[in-house]
Amino acid sequence: MTMNIFATQRNALISTVKTLAFCALPLGLASCAAPVEQSTPATEQTSASHTAPGAFYSGEYHNAFVELGIASPEQVNKKVQDTYQQLFYSDSRSESGKAVFFPVGDDMGFIKDIGSNDIRSEGMSYGMMIAVQMDDQEMFNKLWKFSKTYMQHHDGWYQDYFAWHLRPEAPFAKMDNNPAPDGELYFAMALFFAENRWGAGEGIFQYSDEANVILQAMVNKEESDSQVPMFNRDEKQILFVTERSLGLYTDPSYHVAAFYELLGRWAEEDQQLWLDAAQVSRDYLYNAAHPETGLYSEYAAFDGTPQKTSFNDISHKSGYDAFRVIGNIAMDYHWFNADPRQTELADRLISFYADEFKRKGQNFAVHEMSGKVASEWGSSGQNAMNGTAAMITNSQEAKEFTERLWKQATPTGKWRYYDGLLHMFAVLQMSGEYKIYGPTDAE
Repeated sequence: MTMNIFATQRNALISTVKTLAFCALPLGLASCAAPVEQSTPATEQTSASHTAPGAFYSGEYHNAFVELGIASPEQVNKKVQDTYQQLFYSDSRSESGKAVFFPVGDDMGFIKDIGSNDIRSEGMSYGMMIAVQMDDQEMFNKLWKFSKTYMQHHDGWYQDYFAWHLRPEAPFAKMDNNPAPDGELYFAMALFFAENRWGAGEGIFQYSDEANVILQAMVNKEESDSQVPMFNRDEKQILFVTERSLGLYTDPSYHVAAFYELLGRWAEEDQQLWLDAAQVSRDYLYNAAHPETGLYSEYAAFDGTPQKTSFNDISHKSGYDAFRVIGNIAMDYHWFNADPRQTELADRLISFYADEFKRKGQNFAVHEMSGKVASEWGSSGQNAMNGTAAMITNSQEAKEFTERLWKQATPTGKWRYYDGLLHMFAVLQMSGEYKIYGPTDAE
């Protein structure tokens, strides 16, 4: 039986700590984006190629569903559109329903974690990233205006950071002032894509200006007795939390090297820091992977060692946050193709999950780093992320996971928030519709 108790674990975290845990991964849709830099066009290739330039240089995005012979272009386009329509535009919003987007008046709305009954910076920033990839500016603006109005801090030490979760009914009170750094990262990246795709608007819709404010706060906010900036300059790594009392460490799923590469080119300040962070993250993910299973822990020290915490009993195990790592690696490989070690990482991880599936008839959501099963349930979000590995490796096992992704229904019901957003991201990514929109695209 497949279910997701992601929210249950988070509820335990809510009651014991002021912080967000589970955030992260990206994708996109729309007309083909122009290459961001001039380069020789990529030659025809399979989904996983080790020699062709990444999409950042070539402007070419691979539709893996088509290239692997799984579906036709028409079928893929329909799947992308149907998935988006269900999650963002369905009127079925009950606990057993289909939608994750909830409107607020005519000009705002939020993404709701149904199982946890809250609104998260993770979901809001994911929703914005998905909306810009789908060329849906109206949806993007609704989510952004809600985030600015209710979630972003406007004074005090937290100014320009976003409270990681809110109550899902008016007046949408902050349940915790602390931020979840991956939310800020996704907000900033989505805002850059929005300006590059649609151009700047007025006020809060001057998208890149807003992105730069967030990045400045992420890196350069002054330390206090109890808080630190969410990006560690010395380690060149993003933090899991900013609260000193909880310790300084990171989350492997927050290491989105492809985003750092783009921030190193587009941010107004700290460009070299972001470029350095991209390579640090690639090295980090290589070092943090278990040498046999390829699994990643929920949280980890700056050297990749699994991090135990007092507030999350699976923090040193591989679980819900860790689902996203393979998707982030696949995106980096597809966009930049800068690290041949990523193929080894994908093969190791997918081999573990393929063996488990063969032996047990399903995959499980939580594992010890050694591979021992630590939950009785699986997750469609995990299935979706594993389905992106074929963007990195040509193995038959990876293709089989992509086939499972294709056959998987868009999640519904109580746990559709996290599972559904990861499913949407994976469908976009494997459709070749998770794209970079550079500064020339809005012209």
